[in-house]
Amino acid sequence: MTRALVIAIVALVVGVGDVARAQAPAPAPIDPKVQQKADLMFEQAQGHYQAGRYQAAIPLFKEAYELVHDPVYLFNIAQSYRKVLDCENAYDYYNRYLEAAKDADPKQREKVTGWLRELQPCVDQRQSEHERARKGEEAERARRLEELRRQQATARQSATTDHGGGYRLTGVIAGSIGLAGLGVGVTFSVLGQKQKTELADICANGCDWTDPDIRAKDRAGRRDNIIAATGWIGGGLALAGGVGLYLLGRSKVEHVTVTPTPGGATVGARLHF
Repeated sequence: MTRALVIAIVALVVGVGDVARAQAPAPAPIDPKVQQKADLMFEQAQGHYQAGRYQAAIPLFKEAYELVHDPVYLFNIAQSYRKVLDCENAYDYYNRYLEAAKDADPKQREKVTGWLRELQPCVDQRQSEHERARKGEEAERARRLEELRRQQATARQSATTDHGGGYRLTGVIAGSIGLAGLGVGVTFSVLGQKQKTELADICANGCDWTDPDIRAKDRAGRRDNIIAATGWIGGGLALAGGVGLYLLGRSKVEHVTVTPTPGGATVGARLHF
């Protein structure tokens, strides 16, 4: 298929008399394989165009143009876009055709110029619609950003400061020691009471305090009572001190909340017990 066949599509829309005048000067030699592929694209596009499937013809005309860069394909593309009422693309490709085919027949150029004048109001309207849509999208983005900034500005921010960890740990240790001391007090109180009961049973009918066993049991009972008293007192003090230190440590935990207001911000602090 020769380049002359490419021009045939023009005849479908502008008449046979205009085809010869629309033909541009012969381009530089093209690889026959590339030209063959472009001709195949043209045949397929021509079939769609003649059947009224203009939208299907457009990409095939474009592929053919990318292969051989013949201005006539730009004209065919513009015609197809005009048939599907896509005034913007038709307007663009008619202008590209006039730019590429500077040596085209003056009457053909005049006809294309006339189509451009007809398409201009539609193009202006579409561009105006695009501009309104663009501005609408920008306004929506600005609104969303402003809303996000307001949400961030009004969001309450809170922080927790803990200065009492050491107090609480010391309190737990002291309390544990106190509980152990109370346990010692209970244990030796029981042992002391046992020694006292046994000694009372032995001395029910009188005691010989010169007896080493009686004196040893008496000393053991006294020792148990002393240890018990020490456990009770020391454990109680340690437990009380541990509880106090733990509560003091809890009082060192501070929750601070910052709430933005129109005039500044409100700061609230809360101690945790």
